[in-house]
Amino acid sequence: MREKIRSGLTLAVLLLLLCGCQGKPLPEGMDEEILLKNGREVAVQLAGGDYQGVLDRMREDVAASVAAEDIQNLVIQQTDGAGTYKQIDSAMATGQSSDGEEYGVAVIYCSYTKKNVLFRLAFDVNYALIGMEVKKP
Repeated sequence: MREKIRSGLTLAVLLLLLCGCQGKPLPEGMDEEILLKNGREVAVQLAGGDYQGVLDRMREDVAASVAAEDIQNLVIQQTDGAGTYKQIDSAMATGQSSDGEEYGVAVIYCSYTKKNVLFRLAFDVNYALIGMEVKKP
């Protein structure tokens, strides 16, 4: 039980990293197209229920404190009432930093049958997933 609480808290901290940061240019060396390609792939994995696949894309230190079940619970909770995934409508990239680490964020807007869903996916400069936010805008 403690492990589940810790995993949930870790995922919540990752979400807060994404919420409280102001956008800026991508970190030096990051390519916008590669970042968006990775973001689209993860958004499709999340929408399709491939939570283990998403966990496998996470940087090792982040993945160590998150379970595929935590990702599943986040997605199910945040997409409740949105209906069935249809397609990616648009995407944009921005740079952010937190605690001295610069990273890129792929912001992916998706259509579902009833509502739209926003995926904000943070990647380190090596394109490993380090955080995510899922919500209905």
